[in-house]
Amino acid sequence: MPSPRLLVAICLTLTLIAPVAGQDGPSVEALRATVRGAVHWIAQQAEPVPDVEGAVLIRSSDDKRARATPTVYGGSAGVLLFLENVAAVLDDAEARGLADRIAKGLRAGRRQEGEEPASWNPASGNAGAGLYTGDAGIGHAFLVRHALRGDAEALATAVEIGDALLARATRTERGLGWGNQPDLIIGNAGTALFLLELGEASAQPRFVDGARDAARELVAMAVQAPSKADPKRQLPTWKYMAGRRAMEMPNFSHGTAGVSYALLRIGAATDDGDLIAAGRAGADAMLELAVVEGDTCKWPAIPGQKAFLGGWCHGPAGTARLFLLLHAMTKEERFLTVAKQGANFLVGYAKDAEQVGADGKRPYVPPGYCCGVAGVLEFFCDLHRVTGDPAHAAFARKAGQYLLDVAIVEGDGRKWKNGASAPGPGKANAKGHDTDLMLGAAGEALTLLQLSLLDQKEMPLRRLPDRSIVPTAPKPTK
Repeated sequence: MPSPRLLVAICLTLTLIAPVAGQDGPSVEALRATVRGAVHWIAQQAEPVPDVEGAVLIRSSDDKRARATPTVYGGSAGVLLFLENVAAVLDDAEARGLADRIAKGLRAGRRQEGEEPASWNPASGNAGAGLYTGDAGIGHAFLVRHALRGDAEALATAVEIGDALLARATRTERGLGWGNQPDLIIGNAGTALFLLELGEASAQPRFVDGARDAARELVAMAVQAPSKADPKRQLPTWKYMAGRRAMEMPNFSHGTAGVSYALLRIGAATDDGDLIAAGRAGADAMLELAVVEGDTCKWPAIPGQKAFLGGWCHGPAGTARLFLLLHAMTKEERFLTVAKQGANFLVGYAKDAEQVGADGKRPYVPPGYCCGVAGVLEFFCDLHRVTGDPAHAAFARKAGQYLLDVAIVEGDGRKWKNGASAPGPGKANAKGHDTDLMLGAAGEALTLLQLSLLDQKEMPLRRLPDRSIVPTAPKPTK
């Protein structure tokens, strides 16, 4: 599993530039053929779990030195989530069979020492509990399996993980948490969202209660500062903890935008006005930080620096999701306007990236779900479902065509090389072609599957719990 410091470095290094492609975009048949090719290639990266017949985990890349790990970021849980969606939407036997073997492999990795709670990732603190880096993400992969298959055993596994997370949490007078990290990827916000969705799926109030208590702890963790618009008002920010150093990375993956989103989701589900108020205050802080130029809106990757990125992690493809959720909750048009302005920034960013360099080549663009084209493709698909704007659908298809264009054919398989930075013609990570959901083929192919459903009334995919832009109805709590 990548270290927290490495995750930050990856996200800040990679950025999104949308591609040059045909205006009509790819056919549904071409999209789904590429998805099936990704399944076939990922299957070739499976490693048997010792002493467990029929159980496998997936190496993080096709580099033979790469490890097979259980987590979402860099690991097998994210691949399982992808495969369950492919099996459900395409009725794909290879995806279903590989998902069965990975589920068995993940279950085989359960560990328990003495009277400690069972864990799939016993790392201490937030990293071991986190949505992308720990047990919460593994639990969510089993929730997806349950939702798409009606698999009672998968739900039982997710419940076991949820109970272990509650047992290992540190409780305070304010609430509960798993360390001092507030963010979605590693920290308490992501873990709390898993507990929320687990409570909804299992109809077990203790998990919704845990999510609410974790959200209350998040409110207490905020750093308050005077509003620029009204100095008498205090607005919250949440900072990423790099060791003992607090770093302000305000966007969706590590900062205020993602934490505010979690507070709003949990507040809406529990009818907790204080959590909703804190989430809205965080959104107001993001509005004050926004740079609005004409009909575009963007946020700095780090306040005070000039880097404005595009991806889910540190750009509008993630942060605008907060404002889509607020629009759904309040019906206030101004929040949808912010999301559309963020989309306009991405469209302009793409045009800048299409320029041919001095070498006569266009830049190779990171394709990944976290920091690249796939995450933006997903955002435009979701935005189109809200706005119905053909321009948003057209841009999604354009991004999808790019992913098809740069996919590498390997027999019956399809894979993508990561961009080590952008722009930069042909740059790729030395470690090979990744398999995982956030940086690899599982994520690129999952968004292509989503694009193939763009014209359908319903979007049946089950994704990570920080992707929803619709609030859930209140659930009873203690």
